[in-house]
Amino acid sequence: MVLEVTAINPDEKDAEKQVLFTTRKNYWEIGKDLQQRMRYGAWQIKEIVDLTLQPLQTRKEQYLIHFDTDVEKVEIEATLSYFISGGKGDVVYSTTKMLEYELD
Repeated sequence: MVLEVTAINPDEKDAEKQVLFTTRKNYWEIGKDLQQRMRYGAWQIKEIVDLTLQPLQTRKEQYLIHFDTDVEKVEIEATLSYFISGGKGDVVYSTTKMLEYELD
């Protein structure tokens, strides 16, 4: 699973300055170590998942993002993707929020 969070300034004309923040968090497969070697068989992994993940369980992530003082609008996009094998992944969940600020 991969979580990608991006903050974009939609009012910025320059494409290079448009992205204000981006991060990516990888959640590793159960049964594999950091060198991608298998440590458990498929049936053992299934038992671990069945016994440890509760239905509708969620995990919250928080990111502290600092913007320039002249930014009035920010579009935050979060996408959670599931990669079955290699580079082919499917989007499990995606959301976009527009934040607007009043400048004094």
